Amino acid sequence: MAGRRSGVTFAALLPHPPIAVPDVGAHFAAASLATTTNSREVARRLVRARPDRIALVSPHAPRRAGSFGIWSGGELRGDLEMFQAPAARVALPNDTDLCAELAGAAARAGLATWPIPPGLLDHGSVVPLWFLCEAGWAGPTVVLSLPADADLSQCTRFGTALAEACESREACTALIASGDGTHRARPGAPAGYAPRAIEFDQHLGAILAAGDLRAVHDIDPALRSLAAEDTCESLGVIAAAIDHVGRRPEVLSQEHPFGVGYTVAILHDANRR
Repeated sequence: MAGRRSGVTFAALLPHPPIAVPDVGAHFAAASLATTTNSREVARRLVRARPDRIALVSPHAPRRAGSFGIWSGGELRGDLEMFQAPAARVALPNDTDLCAELAGAAARAGLATWPIPPGLLDHGSVVPLWFLCEAGWAGPTVVLSLPADADLSQCTRFGTALAEACESREACTALIASGDGTHRARPGAPAGYAPRAIEFDQHLGAILAAGDLRAVHDIDPALRSLAAEDTCESLGVIAAAIDHVGRRPEVLSQEHPFGVGYTVAILHDANRR
């Protein structure tokens, strides 16, 4: 598209709590209001940035050892029926051209990929995409998964391959890392309570606000394990795709209403002055 920059023009971190979707969490709306409000704000800004396509990395998409997954098929579909909200659904065209370009770029980097068979998307994909669709997104989309045995070094290499694929055509791409923070922030949390677990989210928030995303690699692996987080790997891919430095990074909110950390942040917005 003449006159527009190609490559990655917008990137964000969105959590994936189904309860933040109004159809699921109507009775608990006040508890997760910041997450819902700011997920809508990120979606609004992304749509306003007018990307040609979106790529999302979900920690809950199907995994295989040693291989990154690329969702296949002509359409990406999913809903939150398992959370008693069948009307909360998404249906988006799969960007099969970007899928092929990414598979090629990954192979050149010595990374294996596999086609995830068509089927219903996981909630780690559906929740962020629901907010994007609510804001008006209806364009080509790609959903990616992580290896079952992923490490941040692999994620960095895959993110670099994703950046190469995004540059392969004259098109603007928006990237979303789906991830929740600690699952042990308070008594009664899903993974049990660990008093130090909140430190992971505090550290992550400081890294995101500073905009130096290489520091994600420096987070103590023991703290990551203690926190039972599922953010760093998805974030590692997206961070590498923007060369670990974003334009105008902004942490919109961070809360722990049910013992799980929900961080909403814009990592990169090339259109923001």
